[in-house]
Formats: sequence, C-alpha cells, structure tokens
Amino acid sequence: MSRTIRRALLAAALVSTTLGFVAHAQWWNKDEQRLNPRPPGTPAPTEVVYSFRTFHQARMAVTTAVFNEEYDTPDRMHDEFLQSGQRTTHGLFMVEAIQYGWDLQFDSPDTTHVMRSVDKWSRAKPDSRLRKLVEAIRWQRQAWVARGGSYASSVPGEGMMLFRERLALATKALEAAEPAGKESPLWYWVALIVAGSSGQPTAQFDGLFEEAVGRFPHYHTLYYTRMNYLLPQWGGNFDAVDEFVAKSVERTRSVDGEAFYAWLYVDVARKFDGDIFTGTRATWPKMKKGFEDMVARYPDNWNKSLFATFACRARDKETTARLLTELGALAHLGQASPGYTTDSCRRFAFTPA
Repeated sequence: MSRTIRRALLAAALVSTTLGFVAHAQWWNKDEQRLNPRPPGTPAPTEVVYSFRTFHQARMAVTTAVFNEEYDTPDRMHDEFLQSGQRTTHGLFMVEAIQYGWDLQFDSPDTTHVMRSVDKWSRAKPDSRLRKLVEAIRWQRQAWVARGGSYASSVPGEGMMLFRERLALATKALEAAEPAGKESPLWYWVALIVAGSSGQPTAQFDGLFEEAVGRFPHYHTLYYTRMNYLLPQWGGNFDAVDEFVAKSVERTRSVDGEAFYAWLYVDVARKFDGDIFTGTRATWPKMKKGFEDMVARYPDNWNKSLFATFACRARDKETTARLLTELGALAHLGQASPGYTTDSCRRFAFTPA
C-alpha cells in the first residue's frame, strides 16, 4: 500500500453499552482537552463524538504516548477501541487510527529514533500485545521502504533482498504475537500484506482473508489489502476486482448497505491512473448508491466531500451541485482525484450548460 493511499485514507457508531465508558472514552485525548478545556467541576459529557479530527488525534496520541514513556496508554487505547468496536463519523474504526499511526512512524529509511522508544516500551511492557503488533507493522513497512513503489523488475537486487528479508522478519513478529495478536485486526492486516507481497498461493491467501473478515467483517483495510493484489499491476484484472467488490458489498450490506462499493472503488481510484468509469468495471449508478448509503450512515463532511468529488468525476452535475450547496465553505474536494478541486468542481456544477 503506497504512502498516498495510507494518508488519503486518513475518511451508527458501535459503542459500549456502559455509560461510564462512553463518558470517559477520550481520556487519552490531551489535544482535545487543551483545545476545549472543561471548567473545574463540570461533568464529563454523556456522549462523545468520534469525528474525523478525533481519529487523527488518536493516531498521534498512541505514538506520542510511547515517545513520552506513558506505556499504559497505547495498550489501553487499543483494547478499549477494540472492545467497543467504536467507529467514527466517517465510518472508520478508531482502532484503525492506531494502525495508521504506527505505520507512518516506520515509513522512513531511518527509524532509529522510533525504535529507541519502542525498545524502551518493550523492556517496560514485555507482554504488551500492541507492542508485538507494532513490531510486525515495523517490518512490513520497512520491507516496502526498501523496495519502493516500483515493479519488481526495476528494483535493484539488493533492494529485493532487503524486501524479502524484512517480510520474513514481519512473519516472525506475527508468529511471536500469536495467539493474542489474532484478536486484533492489526494482526490480520499485516499478515495479508505479507502474504500478498510474498506471492502466497491464492488458496492460502484467500483462506487468510476469509479468516480475517470472519472475525472483523467491516474493517476497511482488510478489504483494501486483499483487493490490492487483484489489480492488474499484481497480475490480476478488473473483472476479478469487480467480483471481489460485489462479494464484499454482500458481506457488509446488513450494517453498511452498499457503502463498500464506494469505499472499495475509491481505493481502486487511488491506485489507477485514469478514469475509473471507463478504465475499470466501476459504474456511477452503483457508486452513487454506495455513497448515498455511506453518507446516510456516516454523515461526515469528509464523506460528503468524497461523494461530491466522484460525482464531479462522473459528470453528474445535479449531484455535484447539491452536495457543494450542502457543504458550503466546508467543501474539500479532490480526494483520490488529481486534477479535481473544489473550485473546478464548483465551476462544473454551477456553470450553465
């Protein structure tokens, strides 16, 4: 998965039935406490909003805590997010913020300063489940740092050697994290990357994916990762991608309606240099329905801007104009869509034919 994809992905919540948990669910959020301090004696809110901003605050908090040697924080965040199944207003799971946070930390040729802090964490909390998962995240990301984003045929031999060696280290880290690690979708996310990157036989790869989504049926990046290896650049084709999308929508429909059709084809768009409505099997009527279900369930402005972006790409003037009017100054178009901006789509939507 490329750096652009991972950062771009930085888009009815399943909350704990215990009111006390909800009231204190953002105990880790020092950034929010600083920005919006609560006067002394004021009770904690009975309902906490998990917004797009909150997601990124968690992404920062889970790594900053380790750098500050606050070692109880990351495991508690991971376990609470996992136990509650908490989703944000744009549909991602809060536990995904932990995944993104650590993946970005290792997306550099030099991770010396990061590993110094992680090693201290390991010594202080040798049984930390999350720390073991972070080790696996480290090696899969460092494998791709060594290889880069090019086709294997254009990568120097030494780069491919490092790629394979680090994938092997990621495999060892995954094994060391079992069995407790498999209670987290982070374990399966790394395992799928390693399996696909290593060229694991399709039957085994699909078996691992089925195990993963059997446990975590709505966790986005499990789907993105498996679908990635169905793309033409990995020897697949868009017929296989479309079949995968259809099966994924069927699997997730009871909770997310048709939303996964839009989510998955947005991910395809991030990896495809061209018009997805002519170069892939995506259709705008199905994608529009997917966005409608997405926004109905997760009415975040991020999702509305994403919807408007792809309406603009599909040349659906009416839908683009409606969404831009709803968003007003909060419109932020252009995700996964080079050449499309808020201004250009406004011009398209509101210029008479």
